[in-house]
Amino acid sequence: MRIVVASAGSTGDIAPFSGVAAELRNRGHRVVMTAQEDVAGLVTAAGVECAVIPGRAGVVQDVTPGRGLVGQLQSLAWLAGVAREYAEPIARALYDIVDGADAVVFSPMMLLGLHVAEAKQIPSLGLYLQPILPSRAYPPSVLGIPSLGGPLNRLVGEWFVDATPRQHWPLVRALRSESGLPPLRGPRQHRLATLRRGWPALQGWSRYVVPQAPDQRPNVRTVGYCWPPAQVGWTPSAELETYLAEGPAPVVVGFGSAPVGDPTALRDVVMGAARRAGLRLVLQAGWAGLDEEGRRSDDMYVSGYVPHEWLLPRATALVHACGAGTTAACLRAGIPAVAVPVMMDQPFWARRLYELGVSPRPLSIPALTEDRLYEAFRAVTADATYRARSTELAALIATEDGNGTVADAVEALVS
Repeated sequence: MRIVVASAGSTGDIAPFSGVAAELRNRGHRVVMTAQEDVAGLVTAAGVECAVIPGRAGVVQDVTPGRGLVGQLQSLAWLAGVAREYAEPIARALYDIVDGADAVVFSPMMLLGLHVAEAKQIPSLGLYLQPILPSRAYPPSVLGIPSLGGPLNRLVGEWFVDATPRQHWPLVRALRSESGLPPLRGPRQHRLATLRRGWPALQGWSRYVVPQAPDQRPNVRTVGYCWPPAQVGWTPSAELETYLAEGPAPVVVGFGSAPVGDPTALRDVVMGAARRAGLRLVLQAGWAGLDEEGRRSDDMYVSGYVPHEWLLPRATALVHACGAGTTAACLRAGIPAVAVPVMMDQPFWARRLYELGVSPRPLSIPALTEDRLYEAFRAVTADATYRARSTELAALIATEDGNGTVADAVEALVS
């Protein structure tokens, strides 16, 4: 079969989809995966053909996160403006990319493509990396708010998933008219009709981390984390291996694509807290540029990109912003976390880590101080219960096969 994996976004968005794409390729299918140009290398490194789509994944670095719900909504509104700018070019690119495909896997960021797939009569499914489908169990994770209680969680969830595509509805009408498809009343009616038809909406996280919500339809299934494949030809630098061998397991610090404000100030807080706690660091520079790659001292090494599956099992803990992908990697490695969420779904995952007993109470970037981070470092390194719970949870997560389950569902679309 020819299968298109329609994805977009930063490293944490692309990596899980590359794992699904690689699994499908290993089963003998021809797979094409979409990504913006600045992250396309992640796809080709997984041995998968990449179709480059318009836009820039790194645009997230241009966001200035605000505090609280108002700040979250402002960030979402800014990102929605970017999405609006690229919606039509991406949708029109998809017409060519999916042409001749037997099935399509859609990221939530690419759901405009549902209308393209319908026009070309190609079956599809959705793969969600964050809890955003309406449920009484939680509000949409990307709002970054705590539970509002069952009825309000569901109500806000319905509002969110229908409000998100509403800005694109004039484009949807135009695309459907051009393709000879019947008109649709609006996003809510389209969503409900799609789910009632049994469209598979797969949730790519562990049920041991966020349990399957009992009020969701049977075709909404939690399938386990989708892990990126081992990168062909990657090897660690000799300098990093030497640093790791010279002393105790370090704390890894990485904020990925999260916009952290002043990276120098953040680095100084982290280094000060770690030195007070007597800890060694591996500082991942990330998109924020926390430090110059390759710089090192006796208690710190600054790395560029290093695969989580290689680095984290060699660490004693991870300080991170709690994006979905990094949260998953930390849990898989069985190490405690220090959660420092910045925006969107990160506060949701930070709360889950705390509730699961693998992290102290989350810290926020605006309120992060050396004293607070020092106390968190002491907690995760001195209190053995964090490590024990992390190890226990990692063993449970290892029993799930997200990549395989998604691949099975794709093959079932055309069986």
